[in-house]
Amino acid sequence: MADDESGGGGSLRVRKRLAAMLRIQAVALDMFEERGFDAVTVEEVADASDVSPSSVYRYFGTKEEIVLWDEYDHDLDRVLLPALAERVPLDGVRRVVVGTLGALSADGERQVRRRVALMMSTPELEQAASARTYAFAEVVGSALAARLGRPAVDLEVQVFAHALTGGLLGMFHHWHGTGYAEPLQDVAERLFAIFEEGLDIVTAPEAQA
Repeated sequence: MADDESGGGGSLRVRKRLAAMLRIQAVALDMFEERGFDAVTVEEVADASDVSPSSVYRYFGTKEEIVLWDEYDHDLDRVLLPALAERVPLDGVRRVVVGTLGALSADGERQVRRRVALMMSTPELEQAASARTYAFAEVVGSALAARLGRPAVDLEVQVFAHALTGGLLGMFHHWHGTGYAEPLQDVAERLFAIFEEGLDIVTAPEAQA
């Protein structure tokens, strides 16, 4: 009976957890923007969210993750990693990333902008984002290596994994640095076009002098 009411397999619990995390994140972003990331404690976020500090740590693990966490993180194994099994892995990842960003509502994209703005203006968050990107590259590399039957340290595997994840981080740096002038989906399309065309940047003659 419980499974029927929840939609099966504990999905009600998952939805409740996701809703709680989104609510805590929204409260925290308001506080971080108003007072600064360093000036707000996890205990204050918990109090303002009507949860215990242990609940915040259980959901996010660290204070930095409150900002960096994305509601689509839980879909990583289910959606993104299988895309690496396509005949051209870059095409699979492109479809997933661009499709996900294109499905963002206006409010969803504004929320991403708020998180990116905090990340780019707070050294602790930028460092945590870099560490997160490296960890993600390791996950991508392991999945791709398994799909290709190669060792995880294979040069092509490592270059692909770190170029992809580093490129995604660079995409957010560009988006922030240009004042969010373009929709994020359009920036992602340009990112994958760069991957397809190659990084054949040519320095102007006067710059070489």
